Amino acid sequence: MILSVGYISFTVLLIIKTTTMKKTTKDYTVDFLNYGKVTVPKGTPVTSNTACGIDENYNFVDSFCWVKPIDGVPQYGLIHDLKHKGLNVPKEYL
Repeated sequence: MILSVGYISFTVLLIIKTTTMKKTTKDYTVDFLNYGKVTVPKGTPVTSNTACGIDENYNFVDSFCWVKPIDGVPQYGLIHDLKHKGLNVPKEYL
C-alpha cells in the first residue's frame, strides 16, 4: 500500500511540474560565445526553466541532438556551454 501511495504522489507531482512544451518554428542563427554562428534548427524544444524556477521571459534551448560532430569528433565544449550557459531563443522564433 505504501508503494502505490508513493507512486501516485510521484505521478501527481510529475503532472504538476510539467510545463507546456515549446519548440522553435523556424531556424534561429546567432553568434554564440567563441563558437561563431550557431543555428538552432526549426522544431528544437525550448524550456522556460531557470535556476530560480520557471520564467516565461526565457526560452532556453532544451535539446542538443542537432549539434553534429566535426570530422567525427563530438563538440563536447559547445554542448557543455549550451547546457550550462544557455542559449535563449527570442519569442518571435517560437
